[in-house]
Amino acid sequence: MTAWTGPGPYPVAELTVPSWATEDGGVRDMDVAVVARYPVGAGDPLPVVVLCHGLGGEPEGYAALGTHLAGHGYAVLHPQFRDALSIAGPALGLDAAQAQDWIHDPHARSLMHAMLFDPEHWLSRVARVHAVLDSLATQTQLPMRLNPHRVIVAGHSFGAYTAQLLLGVRLDGAGVDGDITHPSVAGGVLMSPQGSGDRGLTPRSWDGVHLPLLVITGTRDFGAKGEGLAWRREPFDRSRSAVKHLAVVRDGDHFLGGLPATAVDERTGEHEVRTALSGLAAAFAALVHGDRAAGAWLASGPFPDLIDHEHREHP
Repeated sequence: MTAWTGPGPYPVAELTVPSWATEDGGVRDMDVAVVARYPVGAGDPLPVVVLCHGLGGEPEGYAALGTHLAGHGYAVLHPQFRDALSIAGPALGLDAAQAQDWIHDPHARSLMHAMLFDPEHWLSRVARVHAVLDSLATQTQLPMRLNPHRVIVAGHSFGAYTAQLLLGVRLDGAGVDGDITHPSVAGGVLMSPQGSGDRGLTPRSWDGVHLPLLVITGTRDFGAKGEGLAWRREPFDRSRSAVKHLAVVRDGDHFLGGLPATAVDERTGEHEVRTALSGLAAAFAALVHGDRAAGAWLASGPFPDLIDHEHREHP
């Protein structure tokens, strides 16, 4: 194991904060719940990763990735979005059974997908991340200070769409205009991101994306319309990032080794994939914070038996 794939040097604490910040969504203010995973004894101010869940997810998710990054010295903040089942289920009138199995229930799925394609909801997600980022310098929920600069925004699936908007992607004909980035953001980890032809994304949408990127997908990570690898990797291919990395899990599906899971389970057969991807994310975070050795390790194409890797650097 390398320094980035093995457990970090710090024990990890987890704290659920029901009201970390307040979203101003233009209609009504709403409390933003956050699950924070953070290192104990790392000193401060801690660097920050904001990790965005997918449609129907919860902030408790992505436990393995969040815990791994926290062990390596990062405060990992998982904000809750309005499409989290604990919020969306009651709001949409779904009973417990429908909410639990919404992916396979046609009525529940149609209601959830309406949020997926609602520009107002896209902006709600961005507003929630902005509220968290704006709070970093003054937050008192954690027992240490947080660094409000050079934040890495990460997301999976719908969370990757949210992260792309924060990184500077521009939409066409979707009713979302203006700059909705945030000055604190310094790089992005996009897991199962969307390509052109979806929710306002066009081949020119990434022209304004210059921050470092790590794009993660799988050879069986298909889009809703059957889009394949060429579509998933568009953020990597089309962005203008000076440093960018692409990791493609061989035979990997949309769940990327079970990354969205709410508990760390080392017994499953996908543990090796989760460990590899968590290591890549930790090394990428270190690279964004100036660690050249981490960048060299990423560029070497680690885990060649599991992952096909590409990277591009421009002066």
